[in-house]
Amino acid sequence: MLPTTADVVIIGGGVMGVSTAYHLATRGCRKVVLLEREPFLGSEATGKCAGGIRYQFSAEVNVKLSLLSLPMLARFEDELGQNIDLRRTGYLFLLDNHADLATFRGNVAMQNRLGVPSQVLTREQVTGLLPLLYLDDIVGGAYHSGDGLADPGGVVQGYASRSRRAGAQLFTGVAATEIHVQN
Repeated sequence: MLPTTADVVIIGGGVMGVSTAYHLATRGCRKVVLLEREPFLGSEATGKCAGGIRYQFSAEVNVKLSLLSLPMLARFEDELGQNIDLRRTGYLFLLDNHADLATFRGNVAMQNRLGVPSQVLTREQVTGLLPLLYLDDIVGGAYHSGDGLADPGGVVQGYASRSRRAGAQLFTGVAATEIHVQN
């Protein structure tokens, strides 16, 4: 039965929503309610993504979010009991013009300043990583070996299961149509 009040209402049952429910409920927040309008958790943006995880972003806030959240994925199976098929395959951005290469140099400098060991690669270094790839138009790249992939459905299910065990209430097939805040 849908409660009429809650201390926290989370709208959206994708990876961010169920992660929020998990972290609040396991830290003692007792009236956590999550509403997902679709019949299944993780069926919108999370369900449509390839599961890429990375530290390489152009915005500092996104890099900081990755620094806080991606270590959780490394301990996910131990902490939540759910396999998420985490694979640290690395991400390589191939760049075909010098203007983009200059932009990525700035991004990598910011990432390095924040503690992410990403790097700018020369064309020759890219060729060394991908010797069979046709690279005539490539002028360089940006790479971080700690980036990779995880199963987004597994992440959602792990967070959802543990959120419920911690007392959060998760509802599917329920659209949020109004929000009333009191006190």
